[in-house]
Amino acid sequence: MDDFEVFEDLFAFEPDYAYGEQTINKILKCRRSMENQLFIDRLLKTLGIEQATALYPPRSNQNLRTLHHEIVTSPSPDHHKQSVLYYILRDIPDKDANHPSTFATAVFLPPRYRIFMDGIWFLDHGKFARALDYLTEPVLIPTFTEEILYTFCTHPDQRDEKLALAYYYCASPAITSTKVLEAFFEVLASTSVTEALFWARKQGEASHRGLFEQLVGGVLDGVEGEERARRSVELIYLPFSKKEEVWFEAYLTGGEGRELSGADDTLAVRKMVVGRSSAIAGEEKGSVESKSNGMGWSSMRSSYEKI
Repeated sequence: MDDFEVFEDLFAFEPDYAYGEQTINKILKCRRSMENQLFIDRLLKTLGIEQATALYPPRSNQNLRTLHHEIVTSPSPDHHKQSVLYYILRDIPDKDANHPSTFATAVFLPPRYRIFMDGIWFLDHGKFARALDYLTEPVLIPTFTEEILYTFCTHPDQRDEKLALAYYYCASPAITSTKVLEAFFEVLASTSVTEALFWARKQGEASHRGLFEQLVGGVLDGVEGEERARRSVELIYLPFSKKEEVWFEAYLTGGEGRELSGADDTLAVRKMVVGRSSAIAGEEKGSVESKSNGMGWSSMRSSYEKI
C-alpha cells in the first residue's frame, strides 16, 4: 500500500466500491438497537468529525470518498485515523487485496489498537461473545469502558448476563454515570441478590440507598413463581446493616415499594426473621397469610424451610 491517505491506494482492489444496500440496512438496524449511537460514531467524533451519522454508513462511492477524506484530513494522530479505516475495511466483504489485517500490517498499526477496533466492530454488529474476547484483553487502554459496559447490560439482543459481568470484572471500568450504575446493578442483582447487596455497599453513601431500594424493588417486582419466591427468601435472610434495616422498612411502608405485590408480607416475615415478631403481633393474621402473585407467606415459608 503506497499511501492510506490516497483513496485509490487504500481501495486499490476496487476504487468504485460502494457499500451494498444489505450492509447499509444492517448497520442502520444495529445503530437503532444501540440507542442510535454506534461506537464507530463515537470514534469518528473523537477525530473531530461531528456529522458521523450522516457520513457512516456511506450510501455511495462518493459518500465513501467523503468519509475517507474527513478521516485522513482530521488533526488526529495517524494511528487513530488508521484505526477507523481498519474498522471500515472490516465492513467490506473479504477481498485478498483489502483484507483489514493486510492494511494493519502495512501501516504498522499497533496491536492494541487493532484488538480494540476488532472488539468495537463485533460489538457494533451485535456479536457480543466475540466482542468480549477482544475488549477484555489486558493490553488495551481503557476507552469507552462505561459505554461498553452499558451496552453489554442493556442491548436488547444481549441476554447473557455473564458477558456483562465478565466485562466488568476483567476491564474494571470506573462507573461515574448513574444510568450505567443502575443498569449494571440490575444485571448483578438478577444473578445474585446477596452479591448485589455487598456490591451496593461499596458504591459510596450517595448511591448505597438508591441501589438498595432498587434491589428490593427488583426482587418483589419479578415474575411470579418459584424463582421470585427463592429470591425473596434470599433477600429476607440477608444480613442488613442498621441503616439498611431502616431503609427496608421505610421503602416497603412509605416509599415507592409500598405498592409492590407482597410488600406487607415481605416486611412481616423479615421482622420475624430478625426477631421482631412482637412488631407484627397486632397485625391481622389474614394479612400475613395472604398470597399476592406467588409472593405470599405460604410460598415464602415453604421455600425457606427447604434451606
